[in-house]
Formats: sequence, structure tokens, C-alpha cells
Amino acid sequence: MSRAVLLSLALCLVALAGVAQPVRAAMPDGPQITVSTYVSDQRGRDLISMGPNGESAQTVVKRAGWSLPSWSAAGDLLAFGGYGSLREEMVAVAAVNDPGLRVYGRASLEEGGSPVMAPDGQTVAYLHKDSIWLLDVASGSVRRATPWRLQAPFEPSSFSPDGSRLAGTIYPGAGNSSAVAVDLLTGRMSLLANEASEPVYSPDGSEVAFIRWKNWMRSWVDDGSQPIDELRVTRVGTFPRSRLLRRSHKMLLRPSWDPSGQRIAFTRTRVIENGYDDPMKNDALMAINADGTCLKKVYSDPETTLYGATWRPGPGREAGPISC
Repeated sequence: MSRAVLLSLALCLVALAGVAQPVRAAMPDGPQITVSTYVSDQRGRDLISMGPNGESAQTVVKRAGWSLPSWSAAGDLLAFGGYGSLREEMVAVAAVNDPGLRVYGRASLEEGGSPVMAPDGQTVAYLHKDSIWLLDVASGSVRRATPWRLQAPFEPSSFSPDGSRLAGTIYPGAGNSSAVAVDLLTGRMSLLANEASEPVYSPDGSEVAFIRWKNWMRSWVDDGSQPIDELRVTRVGTFPRSRLLRRSHKMLLRPSWDPSGQRIAFTRTRVIENGYDDPMKNDALMAINADGTCLKKVYSDPETTLYGATWRPGPGREAGPISC
């Protein structure tokens, strides 16, 4: 589901293309969730990090771009959006053991698109001019992942654990969306789930969590009704069938698996009416077990809008199942 950008661009973070001024703090260790936040009296967004129960929330990157954060599998590199000298949003990468961050002038991000870090931390996938592009983190070079333009808008959201496939949402038109996976070697696209968006692979790659916005995606009509959103999980295979974890009359956004694969975090926000898809202040970071049990609120702030969250992966950062 595309998120409209309603506010002006953030302050310029870099003076020279390629290297950003330090605007981040040390990142805590242990089980952590990284959340993209916005407070109305500031420009741009901050990335904050917190424990699995919302404890010890602290800012780790100030004045980030509008794109959502994405970790490498080892949890040592974080990709997100930053701003270059022309105030155009570009891919930015922060290394945990480096106090600065790097903004890549050749990797421009389109409105509503977010960079997706490959598991090995060597490349970042992003959408640009109707094609999937890959950024080489070490050299800063970019190349088109597929030699042709995509036939429909595509928003990448997750690499498979082996890095061979890129999952995302495709919008073929007629008010529909599907969760698909693109084989980065062959360019072949396979279906993960119909009437679905924001697919994210589980840590072992056997399952995909996604959002299904039932009444909006079927009718594509702003009829003033409440949304009907579902968080679902499907096994990866030839004939995908999904199971329902949660149904809500609030908008659900951006599922993310904890490194153990036993719980899933997501954002829940109220909306004005069916069809309005921008998060609102005082929304909530939620978590639920992968079997659909033990829903809990993790974090909320009355003056803050939460745009998406992602678990920091890596050994020793597993939160495990929620007790209830």
C-alpha cells in the first residue's frame, strides 16, 4: 500500500555527495525493534530503537528520510532514506560500529519507495523509474536488477534469506494488489498471495507475512466505511494458502518477524475512512505470536506517528514468543 507524502522534505543531511554528517547515536544491542517516527513539530522523521516490550526507546538516527528502515541479516548495517545536497531522497546506510552514515548520490528513491537491504549487507534493492535497481554498498555503484521495465508498479519489501528473491507488492490496476517474489537471476515473478501487500519473509524463508486490505482493495471506492485489514501468513510454495492472524477495522502496516520467527510486529493506526491510507498520530506498534495468539501493544505516543517497524536480526536478538 503506497503511503502519500504530505509534508515537505527534511533538512539537507549532507554537504557533499556520498558522505553524511553524523546524525545518529549508538545503537543498543539485544532484541530491538527499529521504528520510523514523525512528530508534527519537526521536519522529516527520526528512527528510534526499543526493546521487544517498548522499553528503553531512544533515537538512533535523527532527520531520516521518509523511507522505512531495513537491516542486513547480521544486524550490522541499516538502510533507510537520507537527503543529498539537492534535497532528493537517496539510499543511506549506517554501520552499527561507525558513528556516521553514508548517503549514496547515485541511488535515488521514488516517492513512497523504501530501500531493502540484502541479507549479506552487500547490496540494497530499491525502485527507480519502473525498474528494480541494486546498489553496491561498498563501491556505491548501481545497476538495474532486471533488464526491462516492470509492467506494473512494484514496491519491494523483503529479500528471501538466501538473497535470491525479492518480495514486494505489485499493483496491476483495476483496484487490486498482489504479493509477489521476483527471482533476481531470471527476472521471473511468482505469486505469494492475492489481494495482498507488504510481504515479508520469515527468518527461515518458509513463510511470508503480509497485509490484506479487504474492502478497499476489492472495491477501490472511498465509501466512508471503516477499513477491514488482515494480518496473514502463508507458506511459500506452488499453491499458497494463508492463515489469518488478526482482522481489524484499523489500518495494519508493515509486518516484521522477530529473529526467532515466533512473533510478528506491525503498526496499527486509525484512518478517517476506507481508502485513506496515511497513518495518524497516536497509532500503535503491536506484536502477535506467529500462531495468532497473545496480541499486545508494544509502543504508542500521543504526539507521534509510526510509519513502520522492523526487527533487528542476528544471533542473540531473538525475542521468542509472547507469553499470555
